Amino acid sequence: MLLAIERLNVRFGGLHAVRDFHLQVPRGNLVGLIGPNGAGKTTVFNLITGVYRPESGDIRLEGESLVGLLPSQIVSRGVARTFQTIRLFKDLTVLDNVRIAHYQRAGYSVWSAFLRAVNVQRRERAITEQSMALLEVFGLAGAALEPARSLAYGAQRKLEIARALATSPKLLLLDEPAAGMNPAEVVQLADLIQDLRERFAVTILLIEHQMKMVMSICERITVLDFGQVIAEGTPEEVRTNPRVLEAYLGRGVTLA
Repeated sequence: MLLAIERLNVRFGGLHAVRDFHLQVPRGNLVGLIGPNGAGKTTVFNLITGVYRPESGDIRLEGESLVGLLPSQIVSRGVARTFQTIRLFKDLTVLDNVRIAHYQRAGYSVWSAFLRAVNVQRRERAITEQSMALLEVFGLAGAALEPARSLAYGAQRKLEIARALATSPKLLLLDEPAAGMNPAEVVQLADLIQDLRERFAVTILLIEHQMKMVMSICERITVLDFGQVIAEGTPEEVRTNPRVLEAYLGRGVTLA
C-alpha cells in the first residue's frame, strides 16, 4: 500500500471538517475522492501535504508517517499536488515554471551556484532538458518561452500538472483538474491522466466533480460527505450506493 490513512480528524472552530477519515491507495492505482461541495475533499489533500496538521490519526507513505512534516519535506518524500485554483508563477515563463520544481533535487549548494561551477552548469542544462521533455508530453514545448499567464486556461491546468511531475513524485494528488474545461477538453484530460500514470509510473489520487471522467478512469472511489466516508468501492459499487445517491441527488447532481 503506497498511501494509508487511518482515523484522520481535524476541526476548524466548531466545524468537524474531517471525521475518522480512512483511505488506502495501492501503488500504481488511480483512485478517486469525490463528494458534494464542502464535503472535505480538499481538506484531506491539505492534511496529506502538510498544509494542515490533523488533531488525530495518521497518514503513512510507504509505511512512514507524514504527520508533522513540513510541506517541502513531504514533497521530497514523493508527494506532489495541483490545486483547485491554479497556482502558477504567471509572470515567469512556461519553462521556468517547470524548472523551478526541479531545484529541490538540484544537488548543489548556493555557493556553488554563485560561482557557476562546472557541475552546476551541467546540472542546469540537465534540468532544462528534463523540463522541455515534460513540456513536450503536455504539448506545451512551443510555448516554453512565453509567460505562463499567456496560456489558455486548459493549458495552464496542464502546466500545473507538468510542474508537479517535475518533482518526480510517487503519489500525485490532482485537485479538480477538469474544473472550467469544456466536454472535449475533459475527455482529452482523462486520456492524458491515464497516460501519465503509465508513462511516469505514478500513483494518482484524484478529486473531481466530472462524474463521467471519474467513473471511467478510476479503479476505486471513496466518497465523502460532511467530512465522513460514506462509501468506497469500484465505480459500479459507488454509482449504485444508496447513501451516495442520497448525498448527491439532494444537490442536483446525477452520477453517470
